[in-house]
Amino acid sequence: MSSQLQSIEVRIEGYRDVWVYCEHEDGQLTRATTEVIGGARKVADRVGMKVVGVLIGYNLNDLLREPIYYGADSVIYCDDPRLKDYQVLPYTTVLSDMIVKLKPWAMLFVTSEIGKDLGPRVAYRTRTGLAADVIDLIVEDFVMNLPTGRYVYKDCIAQVRPDFATRIAKIFTPKHRPQISSVRPGNFTPLPRDEKRRGDLVRWEPQFNEDDFQVETLETRRLPKSEIKLEEANVVISLGLGILRDGAGRPRDPREAYGMAEELKKLLSEKFGIKVEIGSSRALIYAQLKELEGLITKDRQVGQTGKTIAPDLYIALGISGALQHRVGMQRSKKIVAVNLDPNAPIFQIAHYCVVGDLYDFLPKLIEELRSI
Repeated sequence: MSSQLQSIEVRIEGYRDVWVYCEHEDGQLTRATTEVIGGARKVADRVGMKVVGVLIGYNLNDLLREPIYYGADSVIYCDDPRLKDYQVLPYTTVLSDMIVKLKPWAMLFVTSEIGKDLGPRVAYRTRTGLAADVIDLIVEDFVMNLPTGRYVYKDCIAQVRPDFATRIAKIFTPKHRPQISSVRPGNFTPLPRDEKRRGDLVRWEPQFNEDDFQVETLETRRLPKSEIKLEEANVVISLGLGILRDGAGRPRDPREAYGMAEELKKLLSEKFGIKVEIGSSRALIYAQLKELEGLITKDRQVGQTGKTIAPDLYIALGISGALQHRVGMQRSKKIVAVNLDPNAPIFQIAHYCVVGDLYDFLPKLIEELRSI
């Protein structure tokens, strides 16, 4: 049995560049797409490759250079009347055909309704793997220890994601290309839009499978968008199950904590001109407390199954800080955590730790800010 270190060259000749599937609405790239382009730029620069934006749809002319302005080196686009409305089967056929013939080294999607629908089908069609819900992308070697020796696959993408809600895992696709990931919004920062950037535009002529067109879109309706913009807030004040009791263990009406959070939000907004939102842990939302009905709703959720955010300041009130919550806010520039439990996991990443009663802390904070 050999223990010799061997460097394996996978059959990936001709596979080049990091592709990003670019989602767009109303003639603009989604913010999440610009974030993923930023993540792709990080990976491509590390391995000496280019970033390629992929656009599929109809009447794309005004959109074609947007991926380049946000950091891509070129754009491949498929513009066809039959692709006006998103349908998973024809879109899968078009994108899979591009991948098979042009051989990208990596393919990135946004973890969105479309990304979760399209990405796995494309991975299956192109006979490769997919890591879903990724929060970071790192280039490193992948090592495999086998009875025949220790094998090293050079410069793979370590696709970092939460695993079983208790730990962080790295997913590798060492033997197949492209390496496909869907990336959670909020984990990369978009590059500044730069209209001076130049890049090639390549038109792709689709070869449709007529069996893919079994669904007809009769009407499109836009769902109302939430007015709660956690991703855009400079300060997020989040509440957890800890608001149900005070420092002495006495039950408290959670509306009291919510009211103080609202008061703090109003103070920061009106006095300091700061954009503030109120967030929540998953546990508090799914507790479905009657007192908070209509106040703490799903669109306020921060965490693995909610929003991923990176505000200037994150204030965690009565939140223990399980991993599934931390992955949604750990990129915050400053974190203030208030919790009765000195061993609460949130204190592992907080910049300012307050071991104490939030019902004592919040009134004092508000009073101090009013005096400034």
